[in-house]
Amino acid sequence: MIPNWDIVFLAFGGVSLVYGLMLRERVVVTLLGAYAAMIVADRWGVTLYKVVTEQGGHLLNQNLINGNVSVFTVQLVLFAVVMLVVALRGGVMIHPDSMGSGLWSHLVQMVYGLLIASMIASVILGFLPHDQAQTIYDNSRIAKPLVDYQAWILIAPLVLMLVSGWGHRGD
Repeated sequence: MIPNWDIVFLAFGGVSLVYGLMLRERVVVTLLGAYAAMIVADRWGVTLYKVVTEQGGHLLNQNLINGNVSVFTVQLVLFAVVMLVVALRGGVMIHPDSMGSGLWSHLVQMVYGLLIASMIASVILGFLPHDQAQTIYDNSRIAKPLVDYQAWILIAPLVLMLVSGWGHRGD
């Protein structure tokens, strides 16, 4: 078996599924963090890249900056930093009792985990330069729907939130 990008996507999806089941109260925070991170990385990544590369000679070794930093790298770092900040600081917003219980709750949590993994992978694929993204797209059956249906992937968690009655307590 030759390893390919599908294995990476499947492993990431599996980890997110387990994350969604184990840390139920963190799923909404992670979802909101992914949306915020996507916006920050998309809107500020190119600008920050220009700042780093134009002023990098003054701050760091010119060869280090120009040789190793790309727009993708800056966007990926911004995405990760914002996700981390929201995940670490956003946990106080959700109370564990608001999640409900039972089989339906676990199924919804699993779907959230997979949707979050899909959204994050889709966003990261969108940050890649066209040539690299095209290579992954051509060689991965999982990357194709992540790219082709990105708009749907981005709104699917919100639709699930509305359909599942997220946060509704049956008291």
